[in-house]
Amino acid sequence: MKGTSVKGILSRAVKVAGSLGVVGGALAFAAAPAGAAPTPTYAYGLSAFGVIHIALVAHVNVGSTPQVSAGVVYPGFATTGGILDRAKRFQAYSQVGAVKVYGPQQVDQLNASMVSSTCRLSLFGGPPFGGATIQAGSIVAPSVPFFPPIPLIRNPAPNTVINLGPVTVTLNKQTFNGPVLTVTGIYITFPGQDLSIAVSRCGVPDVGPPNSNG
Repeated sequence: MKGTSVKGILSRAVKVAGSLGVVGGALAFAAAPAGAAPTPTYAYGLSAFGVIHIALVAHVNVGSTPQVSAGVVYPGFATTGGILDRAKRFQAYSQVGAVKVYGPQQVDQLNASMVSSTCRLSLFGGPPFGGATIQAGSIVAPSVPFFPPIPLIRNPAPNTVINLGPVTVTLNKQTFNGPVLTVTGIYITFPGQDLSIAVSRCGVPDVGPPNSNG
């Protein structure tokens, strides 16, 4: 598959400008208070860094669980349905409904009826562990000739990568920062932009706040 044939997938996002729209409740975009100490366990539904910036949606830590959002709308880039995030002392969980990430045509999309991630501490002293679930997920591009739909695995192995020319989609992204694990249900990156969907983080020590890799 030639790179020029797949540039349509998700690539319009680097050209999108405008304000962030929120569907439903006023607490759709909740980030950690300025100056607050970072917590070792948290979750959030969605974030974007780059040309388009979306602060942590429905960010939750142990002291503020649960957090919800009625949905996110960023025209031409991404939309979601309801978001539910929970964080307990030994576990974090994020669930995002009705995920759509748009390409240059409204028919070019990454779709999933639900994306979730979870991270848990081991009861036996081992490293944290977690996973992701993607329900009814696919990448479709009817506007690109001969591009077959790509189904997304319901329970992908950690760090399952789909390369689409300049666009990289990682399912069940798992990264360790020392003994702290961050699990991202779907992570999309291309030049100048990334998007994280359904993020859970857990660990005992506090090693710092979330970043664009998380």
